[in-house]
Amino acid sequence: MKTRHLLSLAALGGALLLTGCSTTGPLPTFGKAITPEWITTNFDGLPGDEYIATSNLQDVVFNGRGEVIGWYVKNYAGTPYIKRSADGTYDFSALRDQKGIVNLVAGRKALAVQAAGGLNPAAAAEVTAPTGLTTDLKANRQDAVFRYTQGGATVTKTVTLHPRNFKVDVRTEVAGGPERVNLLFPGLGKAGDPRVQALTVGSAQPAAVQGSGKLSVENIQYAALQENPSQVAHALILRPQAGDASSTATPASAPADASQAVNVTLAGGAQSLITASVPATSTLEIYGGRNELIHLYQSGYTSLPGLFKPNFFGQISLYIVKFMEWLYGLIGNWGLVLVILTVLLRAVMWPLMQAQGRTTARMQVMQPKIKEIQEKYKERKDLDSQRAMQTEMQQLYRDYNFNPAGCLSTFIPFPVLIALWSTIRNFEFDSGFLWLPDLAIPDPFYLLALVYLVVNIGQLYVMTRKTPDMFRQQAFIYLIFLYFALTFPAGVTIYIILSTLIGIVQQVLINKQVERETATIGQRVEKSGARPTNTPKTTKVIDAPKK
Repeated sequence: MKTRHLLSLAALGGALLLTGCSTTGPLPTFGKAITPEWITTNFDGLPGDEYIATSNLQDVVFNGRGEVIGWYVKNYAGTPYIKRSADGTYDFSALRDQKGIVNLVAGRKALAVQAAGGLNPAAAAEVTAPTGLTTDLKANRQDAVFRYTQGGATVTKTVTLHPRNFKVDVRTEVAGGPERVNLLFPGLGKAGDPRVQALTVGSAQPAAVQGSGKLSVENIQYAALQENPSQVAHALILRPQAGDASSTATPASAPADASQAVNVTLAGGAQSLITASVPATSTLEIYGGRNELIHLYQSGYTSLPGLFKPNFFGQISLYIVKFMEWLYGLIGNWGLVLVILTVLLRAVMWPLMQAQGRTTARMQVMQPKIKEIQEKYKERKDLDSQRAMQTEMQQLYRDYNFNPAGCLSTFIPFPVLIALWSTIRNFEFDSGFLWLPDLAIPDPFYLLALVYLVVNIGQLYVMTRKTPDMFRQQAFIYLIFLYFALTFPAGVTIYIILSTLIGIVQQVLINKQVERETATIGQRVEKSGARPTNTPKTTKVIDAPKK
């Protein structure tokens, strides 16, 4: 592909992203991390207030009964869907309009309680204001207690959200009502046909619903609604728990009493729904967020049979994230973990990058001679001339010991690099580093983005120092990439900067070595009797014998 075409495509891609013409939702607004909090407001315009738990990962809207009427997951951590004015008022227009924003419950209600004898989400109820609307960042939790009375029964929901992941603990207590009730879990947003499945305790594989069918599964270990895995896919997963939402709940084992089991009815299709039949007092852990390996791993879901099967890159990501956790256990600082991980990875890949660097350096040394050959045959398009040009090129490659196939070595580390990128991009760190408040969101002071631009321009210069025109052309692309650097999580940017700096040092050392090796090539060629192509033959003149 010609450089001008590459520049055009890069400019077009940048323009599309800058104008929001993408399928991944609104792009992040640069700024500080969102401080998790509860917001009390009349969100839906109906009588009564709603209660919004906001954080870097999601905004969850509860009505007075503790039913989720809006579950907005963020594809870019730290995106402020809710804008706060200088006077302290809030702007919820982005959530209400839902342009490019996914609402997991799709206009329905999650955590709605339903039972024969009067518990009906569509009927009126006597609602009291929620209590305990608290946020504890150090403990990674946002708590609330919702209570209402309907049909002679009092329903109490104790809800605990975890701002640093997509998990929500819900303890439901129904007093004065039936022994079992249904909890409703609709989803997934606008997904037309998500995978709907549930795993019975002790089973090896889950049971799934096909299309718009229905299926009942008893005594579940989990039930899930999932889109096909990707960076913009979502999942809604529920797991029975032992304990209550005010403490750390643990996964429930098979209950001795069948009346304590959690049973589900699965409905597929566009109106997919999980109806969970639970005891009057029960605790569920709910995951409502991205159907992506690293988030599921950090939330403890990748060990569940049939829930998520990592591909080749995913398997590498799991090794990387486990190694990161091991390093963190030794060091206790995620920023230093990233530094050590980057250095170790570059050390392991040094031989492969050495081969690629030597190929690049030799190509740069050869560029002036390649250009001479190309200029020589620029106007000569006949077959013989083209063959002659190829012959001279091949001779040049032999003189400089250059193997074009050496460029392929750059692709060998790609699986590891892709997996590492995905791991760091999706990993939820629980601390900052240096001036950075949170490694999982962009640098609020833009310093990393500036350093990113400088080191990448430096790397480009080192690799194109013999071809200034190429440097000027490609430097323009990095100006476009600066926008992406502003949106990268700080942890990702740190990795890129350190890796690039190590690459620059390596390439400088290689350049000096290759220049020393090729410094005498022209002299060796001349001594070997080679004659420049344009040098005319000399004719020896013999004088006639004298008479």
